[in-house]
Amino acid sequence: KTHVDPASAKNLQGAVVDLVTSQGQTGLKIDNPNPLWTDPVAVAVQKVLDDEINPNVASHGGFVQLLDVKEGTAYVRLGGGCQGCGMANVTLKQGVEVAIRRAVPQIKSVLDSTDHAAGSNPFYQPAKGGPSPFE
Repeated sequence: KTHVDPASAKNLQGAVVDLVTSQGQTGLKIDNPNPLWTDPVAVAVQKVLDDEINPNVASHGGFVQLLDVKEGTAYVRLGGGCQGCGMANVTLKQGVEVAIRRAVPQIKSVLDSTDHAAGSNPFYQPAKGGPSPFE
């Protein structure tokens, strides 16, 4: 039995949910024929990610996911190899943001919502405590 809030129901019209097992792992697979974004600015940003950004960062095992677009700001999350990479900020500011702003002039900034301290090999390590080596 599945419960869906009424506001989301229209976004799931025609969706199919399957229980799948692959390589010893079981999970849900959702095939949703509905568009991910309805806002034209978000659609344009997603197109840049799909056509330009993700094919390039995939060569390093990474991906960039659009989370939201609000008031001229695109909120993204870096995943895979990008999530813990020491060059994540450079990729975001000199690659992702430049490409999005060039293609979608309504976007004024791109903000990274990634938890870079999480994952198996994070670049940003939590503070270990103790005195600073620079004091």
